[in-house]
Amino acid sequence: MKTETHHYFSLPPADKQAIADLSAIYWPNITDDPHAEENYHAYYEQLMVTTMHDDDGQLVGSLKIPSTAVIINDHRYQISGLSEVMIAPKYRRKGFGVALIMTAYALIQHDDADFSIFTCAPDLVPFYELGGWHPSPKTVLIGGSPAETIKSDAIGTIAMMDYFTPTALDHQKEIAQATINLGVGPKIMW
Repeated sequence: MKTETHHYFSLPPADKQAIADLSAIYWPNITDDPHAEENYHAYYEQLMVTTMHDDDGQLVGSLKIPSTAVIINDHRYQISGLSEVMIAPKYRRKGFGVALIMTAYALIQHDDADFSIFTCAPDLVPFYELGGWHPSPKTVLIGGSPAETIKSDAIGTIAMMDYFTPTALDHQKEIAQATINLGVGPKIMW
């Protein structure tokens, strides 16, 4: 298996298509906005994509690593998370998903993130714990736009976190109880 990470805008076209095809399996009723890259340019500017391919070059799985800066109690933090973690059906339950999220964890930990945060369904908490994150049930993430917010607690997801820098570690109690506005744009959570 081969794992690579690209900035979203330098992702090879074949990978973009394979990821779109895989996304259609996981979220068949959601159609991507054909103008998403231009409408959400700031979001895509901060987005890395990690892919895993088999020996024949076929996509095994992928995930996105969004990043942004947030303010919590007058402290500015650089944060990164996970989004759209997907494994092709024929490769599920073989450890590739764990390998993929562990790769992402290492990338985030050694990049400039103060901490990592994202949300997941409650039944996926043990899976993401294998990657290095911990549940933070009192943390609320807010995505979407000011007119149409998406609150993680309102959609039944749980925040997963880990802290990396001394500043984040010193303030982890207040971060863990914070409501964090991602400011990513309409209909986007991460």
